[in-house]
Formats: sequence, structure tokens, C-alpha cells
Amino acid sequence: MARFVPTSRSIAYPAWGGADRTMMKSILFEIDAQIALLRQAKALLSSAGTTAIKRKPGRPSKTAAIEVPVFQKAKKRKKMSAEGRERVRQAQIKRWAAVKQAAKSTTAPLSKSKKKTAKATA
Repeated sequence: MARFVPTSRSIAYPAWGGADRTMMKSILFEIDAQIALLRQAKALLSSAGTTAIKRKPGRPSKTAAIEVPVFQKAKKRKKMSAEGRERVRQAQIKRWAAVKQAAKSTTAPLSKSKKKTAKATA
């Protein structure tokens, strides 16, 4: 975990809290580090690379340095024009008609004369 870095104030005035103040500062420092880690995890889970983290002017702090992975955006689908859709529709109608015509020709009903000859032979 993170260690407490003594400042000039904590060294110069040890009577202003002593060990209790030092311990409290180290606890607060560790809490800040955990908050930074949680923010980083939240940014990774929620943004998924679509949005950048808003930066403040000046040099970024060490705990705020969060790097979000960049994912490629899905390509936009091209839309077909109404004219193109109509051409596809007409072509499909022709295909259905051809299939229907082929089905009729293979299972054509027998004419009356063929029915009579079929009964006579049976």
C-alpha cells in the first residue's frame, strides 16, 4: 500500500498531533488511493473507451492519471435507397413467380381425356 510521506509541517511541529495525526494522514492517503482505483475501475466499466475523461488545466495529479483503452467504433451501415429496395423487391417477386410456375408445371392436373384413359387401364 501507499506510505506516508512526511511533510515539513509534520517534522517541524511534532507536538501538533504526533503519532495520531501521522496515522490519520496515512489512513486518508490510503483512502484517496483506493478512491482513485475505484474511479479507474468505474471509468473502464462504464465508458468502454467511448468517452475521454475530462481534464483540468495544468499538470495532472498522480492519482488522476487514468488511461482508458480505446476501442474501434463499429462501422456505420450504409442505407439502401428507396429505388434500390424497389429493384430488390421486384427481383424477389420474379424469383417467387418462377418457383411457383415450376411447381405448377411439375404437378399439373390431368386433362379429362387422360383421366379416362388412366381409369380404363387400371
